[in-house]
Amino acid sequence: MKEHMAPETGTPRAPSLASQVSRAVIWNTLFVPLRVVAEVVATLLKLTVLSPASYGFLTLINATNNALGTWIDLGTGRALPKYIPETLATGGPRAMRRLVLTVLGVQFTLLTIIAVAFIALRDSYLGDLRTKILRVEDTAAQARLLTFVGEHGWLIIIAVLAMLLMGIGYDVLMAYLSSFFKQKAWNGIALTANLLPPLLTSVAIVAGWDVAGVLLAGVLAPTIATSLVTWQVIRHWNRELQVTNQPDPPAETDQPSRFGLPPGFIRYCAVAFLMTATDFLASAEFVVFFVETLVAAAVIKAGVSIVKMMLSYLYTPIVGVQIPLFTRVRAGEGGTLNGAYQSIVRLQVLLFVPGGVGLMLLAQPIFVALFPKYIEAAELVWVLVPCLFLESLLITAHNALSVYEKLHTIVISRVLTLVSVPLVLLLTPTFGPIGAALAFGIARVVAGLWVTLSGVRLLGLRWPWRFTFRVLLASGIMALPVYIMTTLIPGISEQAELLIRLREALLLGGVVLIGAGFFTAALRLTGGLDPLDREQLAKTKLPFKKWLLRVL
Repeated sequence: MKEHMAPETGTPRAPSLASQVSRAVIWNTLFVPLRVVAEVVATLLKLTVLSPASYGFLTLINATNNALGTWIDLGTGRALPKYIPETLATGGPRAMRRLVLTVLGVQFTLLTIIAVAFIALRDSYLGDLRTKILRVEDTAAQARLLTFVGEHGWLIIIAVLAMLLMGIGYDVLMAYLSSFFKQKAWNGIALTANLLPPLLTSVAIVAGWDVAGVLLAGVLAPTIATSLVTWQVIRHWNRELQVTNQPDPPAETDQPSRFGLPPGFIRYCAVAFLMTATDFLASAEFVVFFVETLVAAAVIKAGVSIVKMMLSYLYTPIVGVQIPLFTRVRAGEGGTLNGAYQSIVRLQVLLFVPGGVGLMLLAQPIFVALFPKYIEAAELVWVLVPCLFLESLLITAHNALSVYEKLHTIVISRVLTLVSVPLVLLLTPTFGPIGAALAFGIARVVAGLWVTLSGVRLLGLRWPWRFTFRVLLASGIMALPVYIMTTLIPGISEQAELLIRLREALLLGGVVLIGAGFFTAALRLTGGLDPLDREQLAKTKLPFKKWLLRVL
């Protein structure tokens, strides 16, 4: 394919903003099936092979990694997709590289400090794990986990620190790729990061390594993924930056703020860190520390995993698109803010509403067929789907407010999520896992409502209500036949054989396809896609474009 050439200089010209966004969405969409398969395999393997006690044990270790990683990130993961393209435009490739390397250096320094403290407090941490293990009713699982902690305590400490180390490089450099709409490379690396854990976990379990094998897989997989993203970033530095961008401006025009960072970066990171920290406090990783048993932690994680697996599948077409898109709209590279906002929201509504309704209706059959040890988690889905799916819709306004630096509004929204702390303390002792899920789910919705209303007031954002109502109506029409079909599927016992469970899974897959057909027909009858979205779809090079236009 020929490169775009500037008319006067004959040098390669960067593709337009619309072209970059369209290509990013296409690559995200094409990678959906592979990423979903990887996520399903990983979830199935852990939930079916590991005991609930072992799964809960690993959940607490991963929660520790996420808690410490939140402090190390310092909000840079959210700030970089905004400041990398801005710094490149104002300071050139040299300033942009300096920004990335400075962020990496600060995070490595902070990791060193945390590592020293974590090692010094290792006895206290391992003692807390032993206390929760002693509450496990399965005596065999209890003895196995106590032996593991006693003999391999240092392995747990080293694994957590190694995952933190790899997480630094992975998060920063993946943010770099996202800033340049490198969704092909981004998705390929993310797919590798998702595929390796189940593959390595399978090998470890077959070898009889159990929890130790899963921990090692959790370290080796991000190590490989970080190596891949490092190679891609270096390749981009050495090739494309020199082709698509102007040379570095004179030194006197490049005026970074303190510590060699661009103006406003530290303030933006402070707000982003508040967002990341409060995001952790309003999450399953935080609330599992407040349940009494490992099994309860496993049930919460199982319910959240199923909901997030579906949500990540539906969210995939716009991964890494929103912040760069709003940033470039603000820079005047094309389009309007409200137009970009409504396009993203319409796509999300089209995917999230029928997907969430279907998941709620199929939750019980899914757990009965595939995860009978976690049947209690089916009830959590009815709590988590409305909260997490609605929050994902509302957070789009948050991204627009971030780009337009409405930091005061964002700070208030993140403070509102702190309601999860008193809620988890009040609800978890009485209602158990359901109370814990309600605690962080309600907090997320409250914060999302605040930023959406603030986006309307401050930026003039307008929700696409007419299209939303059409999708809600079509989803309601779809719900009735799906519910009827689920009642007709024969039930199976918890001890059912694998072939029977596979038959049940195939029946559920058939229900999903029929439900999708009902939804598509209902949406078409109620008006179909928004005319603007049809025009944008017609301009893309998406496979089966003509068929999609005819159906929708």
